[in-house]
Amino acid sequence: MVFFVGITCIAAAVATGEAEVNLVVIFPVFSGSSGLFLLGIVLIILSFLIGFAMLAMAQEDSAASIPVPTISQRPTIEKKTHYGGVVLIGPVPIAFGSDKRVAIIMLVLGIAMAIALISVLLMLG
Repeated sequence: MVFFVGITCIAAAVATGEAEVNLVVIFPVFSGSSGLFLLGIVLIILSFLIGFAMLAMAQEDSAASIPVPTISQRPTIEKKTHYGGVVLIGPVPIAFGSDKRVAIIMLVLGIAMAIALISVLLMLG
């Protein structure tokens, strides 16, 4: 609710000419110097803080209701974490991974991204 009130304040400031909207690439950028615009920004930030606090309280409540097993009751489960990534240097993909399967998947994704990058550059140029 606080978030929507903040959005409404910013929209009212834009509508009355106290703030303005510009597009940077594809992102709208709002700027203004009125009290209504400042109130909208403060309310939006406050809504995020309230949301994070509510999320933390919900996690705390759910964690408190879970019984903690003793050391003798805990099963020994070994989990292997797999990771990987792709770095594009220009159109050249550099893939890495924790094992061969993940590295190959990352290489295929990197090649697909390189092809997409080249095709976009060819269309623009």
